[in-house]
Amino acid sequence: MRSNLDNIMEMNAEEHLNVLINLSEEIFHDFKNTLATISGLSQVTACYAVPPEVKENLERIKEASLECRDQIDRFYSFVKGYNVDTMQYEVLSNIVFSALDMVKHRLHKFDKANNGIALNVNIQSVKKVYCNEYKMRQAILNIIMNAIDAIEETGRSGILKLNLYDNMAIKEVVLEVIDTGVGIPEDKLERIFEANYTTKGKKGTGLGLKVSKNVFEACGGRIEVASKVGEGSKFTIYLPTESC
Repeated sequence: MRSNLDNIMEMNAEEHLNVLINLSEEIFHDFKNTLATISGLSQVTACYAVPPEVKENLERIKEASLECRDQIDRFYSFVKGYNVDTMQYEVLSNIVFSALDMVKHRLHKFDKANNGIALNVNIQSVKKVYCNEYKMRQAILNIIMNAIDAIEETGRSGILKLNLYDNMAIKEVVLEVIDTGVGIPEDKLERIFEANYTTKGKKGTGLGLKVSKNVFEACGGRIEVASKVGEGSKFTIYLPTESC
């Protein structure tokens, strides 16, 4: 039976996330104004009689600022609808790809010791699920980012694998997120979906997995986890598909 404390902690996790989203929208606006200034000044300065190498550097500054602006626009479009409760049928594979697009800068990057994260994506479903697109993307992104963090914590190369397929027998679509990270101790597995609980110490907020679980359950789905210390973890998400 759920206690009042459980309900309060859960509500705080959701409210905390909403505050961060609202704050990020203001920050996006300020960042874009700053980037517009940088881009504008670089273009104006390039019009003056400056050495070719300076003009080339100014062009790079302009291109970098425009690229950064585009990245901010993409992320803003990702979060701006989170507080909207509209739900409709969405192709889950599209949401998975857009979530991966948000973290691609952390993948396939290998250091001098050849340590990095390889991505293996196996999409075999184009089924739709009834959800809020923004919240579902955030929920899946939380799971993916946890997997990346777990791999990076090992200090060596690793593999992040995503499988998406249909279970037609019970009209479900299944998403598996598998990592070769540090793994989760057995005595902590039962607590990872609790509000304000984290295995990352000061680096974690204790919000991500709890919020993800809430989103999946609000869509009639569920999430399961299996893990072994030193080998990695597997998060499996089950979501009902459209009946038609």
